[in-house]
Amino acid sequence: MFNFQYIKNLATPGSWRRGYEYYQTNQVLDIERQDNTVIASVKGNFQDKYNIKLKFSPKKVSAQCDCPLEEEWCKHAVSVGLVSISKHFYEEYLTETKGKEFKFEDENPPEITDPQGGYKFVFNPKFNPKFAAVQIIDRTKNEPVNDIESILRAVVALQSSSNGAFELNNTQKSELAALQHIYRTGRAEKKSGWHSIPMNKLEETLKFLSQVEEVVDYPSNQRLEFKKTPWQLLLTVNVSLVGNVLLSLHWKRPEPEEDIYPLDEVKFFAKHIKWGRYKNLIVPLDTALSTLPYYLTRSTFTDIRDADGGKFVYEELPKLKELMTVEISETLEKLTLEQKPPIAVVSIELTEDQSIKASLDFEYDGTMVPYGKLAEKTPYVTIKKPEEEIIYWVKRNLDQEEKAYKFLLNNKFHPMQTNNILVEGDHAIDFYNSLLPKLVKNNWKTVELNDFSSLKVADKPLKIHVDIDFADSVDSFSLEISCAVGKTEIDLDTVQHYLQQGKKYFYLEKEGYVEVPLADILQFTRSLNYFDAQKAEDRKFNVKTFRAGLVADLIDQQVAIKMSKKFKKFWDQISTFNTMEDVELPDNINAELREYQKKGFNWLWFLHSYGLNGILADDMGLGKTLQALVLIQNSKKKLGKEPTLVIAPTSVVFNWEAEIEKFTPDLTVLNLTGSARKDLFSKIDKRDVVLTSYALLRRDIDELKKHSFRLVILDESQNIKNHESVTAQCAKQLNASHRLALSGTPIENRLSELWSVFDFLMPGFLYDINDFDYKYASPIEDRGDRSVESRLKKQIYPFILRRMKRDIAKDLPDKIENIAYCHMTPEQRDFYLDVLDSTRDEIFNQVATNGMEKSKMSILAALLRLRQICNHPRLYDKDGERNVNESGKFEHMKEMLEEIISEGHRILLFSQFVQMLDIVKEWLEEKGIRYEYLTGSTKAEDRPNKVNRFNSDDSIPIFLISLKAGGTGLNLTGADYVIHYDPWWNPAVEDQATDRAHRIGQTKKVFVYKLITKGS
Repeated sequence: MFNFQYIKNLATPGSWRRGYEYYQTNQVLDIERQDNTVIASVKGNFQDKYNIKLKFSPKKVSAQCDCPLEEEWCKHAVSVGLVSISKHFYEEYLTETKGKEFKFEDENPPEITDPQGGYKFVFNPKFNPKFAAVQIIDRTKNEPVNDIESILRAVVALQSSSNGAFELNNTQKSELAALQHIYRTGRAEKKSGWHSIPMNKLEETLKFLSQVEEVVDYPSNQRLEFKKTPWQLLLTVNVSLVGNVLLSLHWKRPEPEEDIYPLDEVKFFAKHIKWGRYKNLIVPLDTALSTLPYYLTRSTFTDIRDADGGKFVYEELPKLKELMTVEISETLEKLTLEQKPPIAVVSIELTEDQSIKASLDFEYDGTMVPYGKLAEKTPYVTIKKPEEEIIYWVKRNLDQEEKAYKFLLNNKFHPMQTNNILVEGDHAIDFYNSLLPKLVKNNWKTVELNDFSSLKVADKPLKIHVDIDFADSVDSFSLEISCAVGKTEIDLDTVQHYLQQGKKYFYLEKEGYVEVPLADILQFTRSLNYFDAQKAEDRKFNVKTFRAGLVADLIDQQVAIKMSKKFKKFWDQISTFNTMEDVELPDNINAELREYQKKGFNWLWFLHSYGLNGILADDMGLGKTLQALVLIQNSKKKLGKEPTLVIAPTSVVFNWEAEIEKFTPDLTVLNLTGSARKDLFSKIDKRDVVLTSYALLRRDIDELKKHSFRLVILDESQNIKNHESVTAQCAKQLNASHRLALSGTPIENRLSELWSVFDFLMPGFLYDINDFDYKYASPIEDRGDRSVESRLKKQIYPFILRRMKRDIAKDLPDKIENIAYCHMTPEQRDFYLDVLDSTRDEIFNQVATNGMEKSKMSILAALLRLRQICNHPRLYDKDGERNVNESGKFEHMKEMLEEIISEGHRILLFSQFVQMLDIVKEWLEEKGIRYEYLTGSTKAEDRPNKVNRFNSDDSIPIFLISLKAGGTGLNLTGADYVIHYDPWWNPAVEDQATDRAHRIGQTKKVFVYKLITKGS
């Protein structure tokens, strides 16, 4: 059969579509049939005419066209074929050749010759925009029925009165059902005889009308034929060579012969109704247009552009398959969905105001798609490679695209009204010079739409230059500060001005854009603030020499520093302790200085030479006193006679006197600690060294500050750690050209202690206490600021020399023995002298009476009493009759223990008196210091546990041992300090006790101290 289906099957999708469009728009001209041939011409796109011939045969229709297309059924042939179908040329040909008769019921349904019903129904689908209408014609009266209710009542009355004899035939029953429905749902227009039907009731109305005998069309009055079998919607899906998805929507007619009709050929009464009209056929449909996407219902043919093709095929088409029959072309079946990563492509254009306008696209296997908020509606990319005859789809990675877009927004771009984005000012320079190269490294592509050379940043960064030289004297130096970009100089003030304006870049004509190194400038400015520099000239600042350590801060900042020859020599020495120039030792030093002690003296003399002061903070036992004495001796040799004042704890004063006598006997000494010291003040200027204590400093300050000293030395300088204390304030009133602090623990708890010592040494070096707290103490102690801590270390580094035993171990012998001289307190000495006097008389009388040989035990007992008083009066005065609770030796021992423990060392303390160990134990417990304790009463099984615990637990810093109980048989290598609290008559016993620490297995140097009471 020659019909729509026949032509569609033979034509390509494109030719079928274009041919149908030609048919609809009457492009076919001059068509006629001659026997089995149809001859026609068709108007082309450009006013051309093409000639077509169709050849009929009983089983085939062939086509021929003179257009350039190589298809038999080109679009021109299709259009002529469709016109031939509408004119029934093929049926006429068969009638003439085969004698067949054809009835075209679609156009002229057969008339009813013997009606069985009493009514004819006239159907008007477009009564008004919201209603269809039905008019009911009474066949007998040939006039409209206005009163349906009367008919229905009459039927009911007849049925009731006939006792069942009245019976309706099937046709009448169908008409009665239709009347009842129209009565219920319609609204009678009595003047016109029409019954209006709401559109939402039209589908149900058509079902009733399909059952009645005769329905005619209004206004043509042609009979309408209702079909029973639904026509099916058929969607054909194809793909073009350029990747567009081609859709064609047809109705598939199942009978009398299978055929198809383009969507436009069947007219819908309403989109929600599953009924349509083809010519004079009213047909049920399997699909309502309202269930379909809008883009499908606009026309028989729909093109899905390549950008939307993937979404249609993979998201929309599966849904459509549930609504209708879908035919997919073989070409489309072969197309694949692949995964391809997107490549971000940013196209940039430099605007007149030096902003960057950009657009963002994404490349999927060579195909570009723009970023946009509507990307979710086009989530697939059609990849077309015509040269390889390849088409496929890629699903866009929208998350990655959005991430790239937000990355640009996060880097200071902002959206414009168009799909472009914009970055301005410093951010534009940043983007082009810093971010863009990084994006390229991360596989982004960039397109520069115009010249960007004016936006480039200078090749060389801005560099800070500082020239350093001593001023007129060595007590200050100058910083000459400038900035440069390559060979172009610029003032620091100008750079800071740009910084204050919030600019990241400024423009130099010869260099281009220059980045203001914010962090560098702020750090440099902060450092300059710590220098406390005073502006001298445009670029010059003067700085006190004692702040030279902060130059290291500038060096660490990569500042370009140029030092004068003179300052370079100074800096090399002050910045690296090991580069100090060797100084010839003065004569008359009765000691062989170890290497580290010589270096310590070199350092002290270096500071002295430049008018600087510092803290010698060596571990206890390394000879701080000796190094200080060599300094005093050398200054006397080089500069002549001028007194040095030494202030020490009371318990240490006599030790200084003994050390001077031992090591520098040429130095004259004045001890100002006696009760008759007031008579000695006049001799201060005649002595080389003046000794006093911290306690007496407070009493004698008014006298002492009358004198000028070459050097004031604070031994155990932590005694002035509290800057508010009277002692600290008195020390700072002293007049001296130079000052020196000796301490194994320059800081015990808080940084303010360090400030107090340096405020004595070099007032203003660490600023005033409020500035110091703001600049250093608070940031370090409260916030743990490591950078500030580092700056403080650089500032004070040149002025604190601290060597620990482990640092100079190679210079030390395995065991170093020292005698620490102690003095008795006044009350202790009075007690001692009283006992000495009474004992002397008693012994002399006994010797006179009994002889020396028989008096030996009495002599030893008397010596024992005196030894006990030297240790601590409580050992002798057990009942407390004299109430003397002070001991100079005990006070000296406490100071030693505190310093040794603070330095991280561990101690064995021996005494022959268990009661003395108990007094020490009381003090340790009061201080919260852990200890071990071993005497003759310690059980044998407990001794190993105590030894092991001390050796393995570093948190126990001291072991108290009675000389007899622990002098032999113990291995206590955990300790590196040994203190003999009281001397024993047999040195070999002391040596055995010392060897508890100094034995095989000991890896540290051992310091041994013997405490001797002076004047006993």
